[in-house]
Amino acid sequence: MNMIKNKNVKTFKDRLHSSMQGLSVSAFAKKCDMSETVIRDYLSGKTYPSLTRLEVIAEKCNVSYNWLATGYKLEVLTPKDDDNIYNENIYRIPVYKKQLPTKEEAQTLHYIRETPSVMNYPIVEGWAAHRGLDIKKLIIYWAKGDLMSPEIKNNNGLIINTEIADIVDGAIYLIEYDNITLLRRIRLTLGGWILICNNNQYPTLEVPKTDFEKYHIVGRVVQIIKDVF
Repeated sequence: MNMIKNKNVKTFKDRLHSSMQGLSVSAFAKKCDMSETVIRDYLSGKTYPSLTRLEVIAEKCNVSYNWLATGYKLEVLTPKDDDNIYNENIYRIPVYKKQLPTKEEAQTLHYIRETPSVMNYPIVEGWAAHRGLDIKKLIIYWAKGDLMSPEIKNNNGLIINTEIADIVDGAIYLIEYDNITLLRRIRLTLGGWILICNNNQYPTLEVPKTDFEKYHIVGRVVQIIKDVF
């Protein structure tokens, strides 16, 4: 049996209960647009929310995101400039440019106005520093299709490091070819690259060294974000 050792994670259920301010589980689940089962699992300590769900809960309860996630800096959130990507120790990394909504969509579509994660994604600065990553070089890409399943499924969030020194053999990369965006595992060979899909129903693609300039490596996948139900 896996035991949660991080004290902040273990005591999250207590901070969540405090944030509910006396609401029933049913009322609180409705307020956060989540299922009662999910909220009960959080309160029992059975599961821990993703960063996106933490953001939703903090906003709905008008509490500090950082406090809710870590137990530090208990503060009431105040209105902030939308252009300010810093909020306490949280950095909002941008979405991959080809997945950004048009100006018309951003102005008219309700889900875009109401869902900050469509435009950016919150990352704890300490997480990036611990892994030796420059947080300003990170972006998020929402995976589409089943080419990289079962490891990466449709709509999984991928944290991409755009700072590339060398190609890591066997790592997964976001690649642009003409107007096409590819998510592939790169295997290095003496003659070039082999671009591999995890799903063996799709073919591999061999790229000779002479064709490297036709491919733009956007970045390497450093984290896969999945909700656990």
